[in-house]
Amino acid sequence: MTERRARGTSPAGRGDRRTSRAAGSRPADSAAKRGRRRSESAEKPKPRKNASGPVGDKHDHTFLGLSTGKAVILAMVVCGLALTLAVPTRTYFTQRAEAAQLAQQREELETDLARLRDRRAQQQDPAYIRSEARDRLRLVMPGETPYIVQVPGIEAPAPPPAPTRAREPEPWYTDLWRSISEPPPAP
Repeated sequence: MTERRARGTSPAGRGDRRTSRAAGSRPADSAAKRGRRRSESAEKPKPRKNASGPVGDKHDHTFLGLSTGKAVILAMVVCGLALTLAVPTRTYFTQRAEAAQLAQQREELETDLARLRDRRAQQQDPAYIRSEARDRLRLVMPGETPYIVQVPGIEAPAPPPAPTRAREPEPWYTDLWRSISEPPPAP
């Protein structure tokens, strides 16, 4: 019957109209329908069933050899581990950078300390103190005669003073603006 409707004509050529007789009164049509149902059911393969259920409906999709559900669970576990390890890893690298910076700063302070110790030892030496007093303060030891030699032309001449320019008068609108914006002087 469905094939006839699909074509649009019946074998008698009358279309799809039914007569007053019931469909079950024709023995040839009902036998043909039963045969057709059996052939249709034989064409559709039924899924096989095992103890856990039909084969193929849960394990149709796989990802890297794992079912979709297992792959999702594995991805969640990996993300959880990554998030759990992210903070300690960041802290570790931050502390390593800080330690390197502090080591460099310590080396700089140790070199400064060594330089200051040398300077202190130098300043405690009486010969250094005498030489600095002679050079900087121009002091002499008792019994010595100081000489100051002044050679003309050794001293650098003073630079000539810069010529001063005469102040140019300001435009009229500057005076106007000042008279508006500044209060007049008190008497």
